[in-house]
Amino acid sequence: MEAKRADNIASTVVISDRFGERRAQNAHQAETAETALEPGVKLGRYLIVNRLGGGGMGVVYKAHDTELNRTVALKVLPPQLCKNPEYLSRFRAEAQAQARLNNPFVVTLYSMMELPAGAVLVLEYVEGETLEQRIKRRGPLPLPEALRIFDLALQGVSHIHQMGVVHRDLKPSNIFLAKDEQVKIMDFGVAKLMDGHDTHQTAAMVGTLLYISPEQINGRDTDFRTDIYTLGISLFEAVTGRLPFERRTDYALMHAHVQETPPRPQTFLRQIQPALEWVILKAIEKEPERRFRSTDEFRAALIGQGLVERRRGRGATQSAPAKHSLPDMTLLHQELMRYRLTPPNRLLGGLALDVALVAGVVMLVTTLGLYPARHAPMQEVAGVAGKTEMHAGAKATTDNNKQLARKARHRLAPVATAPAAPKKSSYESVMQSLGG
Repeated sequence: MEAKRADNIASTVVISDRFGERRAQNAHQAETAETALEPGVKLGRYLIVNRLGGGGMGVVYKAHDTELNRTVALKVLPPQLCKNPEYLSRFRAEAQAQARLNNPFVVTLYSMMELPAGAVLVLEYVEGETLEQRIKRRGPLPLPEALRIFDLALQGVSHIHQMGVVHRDLKPSNIFLAKDEQVKIMDFGVAKLMDGHDTHQTAAMVGTLLYISPEQINGRDTDFRTDIYTLGISLFEAVTGRLPFERRTDYALMHAHVQETPPRPQTFLRQIQPALEWVILKAIEKEPERRFRSTDEFRAALIGQGLVERRRGRGATQSAPAKHSLPDMTLLHQELMRYRLTPPNRLLGGLALDVALVAGVVMLVTTLGLYPARHAPMQEVAGVAGKTEMHAGAKATTDNNKQLARKARHRLAPVATAPAAPKKSSYESVMQSLGG
């Protein structure tokens, strides 16, 4: 894990007022800076090597485990923040969510400690860079590289969902690329346990505004399909180097996620296959019911259209998929058939795509041992709207933040609920051009 990666683990809260001006809430960051641990200091059996990064919810260090003789990463919530029950509760919830997970595509949590120096998460240390850093360094990724990364990421998120966890903040800065090109999902600071209490039931919106789903903005129920949306936005960015929604104000950005039709990826990169456009635009549909129902279904579409190879990632372990995650072969087949083109010169292409997608789903059914699907029960999330841009970690919520968030929700609500004239989505346009 490098210093530039750790900045994504400790959080910063940004919230906007009615004019869209961004204001960072830095009071706690100043306090954490004052209590930074110097190299050579010991936290239990862990010897601090150096500081990797920090933010409003703590500081991340590279450390040496003196008993097991290995390098680890320590995420430390300083003692002054531990005195706040809300902060400590969120920190514990992050640990409980990540503790459920045991997968090569997820950063491993070794343990949690509560010491005089603060609450500590002991995490797997990995060297490399985030997907966000790679995109900034190189621009749009070659399609085979981007699709390989997301194939592995989807396998990791599938495991996360099987364990009953919704990440709620999937984005390129939380997809880590190790030096050996292994993919690791990290940062469970705002994760939700589907079978537990949501510690983020506040007036603050949970997520990162550039990637956040419409239901998170509107305060609707969030489930596994929320992660489908944020993964779709991230895939859009990885292959085009651009985000589908970039606006000057926070309110305009929220409006875009809730109301506006996303541009076709080919607008930014002509060589993107229509089949890949279809996958991306289906993942980022406004209504969760119109998206892929699961990461397995998302991946089945990529495999079925020949966009990724039919293989499991290195080190992946086979496990029975959760009932909510099962691809519905019939549903996808019917969906493609509805949009199939009729002109003779396009019909064969549409039929070929249809057959390929079905083949991909059949492959997953055979490989994973799938059985008839059901939707997982959804639980209500009370906290909504406001502007937050959150990088990894539980989010601070002051009284002022709550007031601003409620104001933003009030301003956005008429836009989100007002009836609009029916119009075709970009996804439907792509489906027609595909012949699906």
